Amino acid sequence: MEPNQAAFPRPEWPPIQNVQSVDIVAKRNDGGVDLVIVASQPLDDAPETLAAIRNKVAYYLDVIDLPAFQEDLEYPPRDQTSIVLMCDHPIHPSAATVIAQCQAAAQARGVRLVLQRK
Repeated sequence: MEPNQAAFPRPEWPPIQNVQSVDIVAKRNDGGVDLVIVASQPLDDAPETLAAIRNKVAYYLDVIDLPAFQEDLEYPPRDQTSIVLMCDHPIHPSAATVIAQCQAAAQARGVRLVLQRK
């Protein structure tokens, strides 16, 4: 069944921006680290949106492995390192599938990818 197109309108601007930069880094009191991706629009099924999700998560996974990142954040334990995708907008089923694929890729590298919604 095809999702209702009105429920997933094309965003006015790219919902995932600055693919080669980290939006937010937060060091938690427990020694863990959250790297946050902010979705500023609904996550639609446009090829550009799906690629941006994949590319942004891949970039974050690479950043986590950088020696400078590790040193700056005092070598956070891998099992306490998370990528958080914050999205308070509708998510198209195709985008949800890509997010699930990215969660599997993150898990394979010892990192959690968490979808945070309202």
